[in-house]
Amino acid sequence: MRDVLGLREGEEVLIVTNFEGDVFPVARAVFEVTREMKGRPTMAIQGMKTIYDYAERLVLEAIRAEPDIIVSLSANKMGKDPYGLTIGYVGRDGKKYDHVFDLLMDGDKRIRGFWSPTTTVEMFERCVALDYGEMQATAARIKGALEGADEIHVTSPAGTDVYISVKGRKAFLDDGNFRLPGQGGNLPAGEVFISPAIASARGTIVFDGTIDLVPNAVIPKKPVKVTLKDGYVDKVTGGEEAKALLKVIRKGEQMAREKSLKAEERNARHIGELGIGINYKARMTGNLLEDEKVGKTVHFAIGSNYDNDAKALIHQDCLVLKPSMWVDGRQVMKDGRLLI
Repeated sequence: MRDVLGLREGEEVLIVTNFEGDVFPVARAVFEVTREMKGRPTMAIQGMKTIYDYAERLVLEAIRAEPDIIVSLSANKMGKDPYGLTIGYVGRDGKKYDHVFDLLMDGDKRIRGFWSPTTTVEMFERCVALDYGEMQATAARIKGALEGADEIHVTSPAGTDVYISVKGRKAFLDDGNFRLPGQGGNLPAGEVFISPAIASARGTIVFDGTIDLVPNAVIPKKPVKVTLKDGYVDKVTGGEEAKALLKVIRKGEQMAREKSLKAEERNARHIGELGIGINYKARMTGNLLEDEKVGKTVHFAIGSNYDNDAKALIHQDCLVLKPSMWVDGRQVMKDGRLLI
């Protein structure tokens, strides 16, 4: 609350959480330290939600009240916003948002905060207390290498060989600096991520690290191979985890189809993110909140992106281990080790 959010006396803090999982003890600790620092905490507790569920109306109303800081400590997800999905919000930036939280954070920049879905007490203690200055310096170097680039090429020993266009795209930092309105990210922090240009991914991605299923992520026993065609996921092959990932993709398509959301249906197979892990206290445990931050890994997301121009009802992060990466032909990572 001090180093990451810069909590000031008198600021309102809304903490959204569940009794399920291991998140409530963390939420209670955040509540208590906020009060100790003379902030004004309020806790909203709802039943556990997955990517398929709506948040409770009263939780969404509490978010609409625009507290200074919102902390989401969910056992799985915060839950979708029905008004946002059917009608939508237009932010001060002129863009359309499908959740009031995203509207206030990204569109209007009225709130700041962090979100830690599926965190545990052990993970929080191990991965959150670190040198944020060092992390932020590393993140800035990576951001500098990515922004202004045209193309990124990623390979891995497991068989990944994929090209994505990032022309005109902005790199985002999840580096633990959430001190100003409009700033927020995960805790544990520790990644730099960028959205590929629409339908630009070509080649093959092999996920040999954690893959995001519903409701839980898993470390695959057999690598999951994703073949791309015309910028979208065409084939998903491998073992049982490959079948489960394809089931999630099809569920995302079905949900969009039932709501007559044609773009969202198509984008359930889109590559929405390339992320680079830079938290060297994190380790691969099968919990994606931590695993996507693990140093010497990258991850790709299937589904929605962070530029809000390729929306989907799913966003499934999946890891590639020991990657090598080239930005416009310049190698910036070798077997997971940063060269910049």
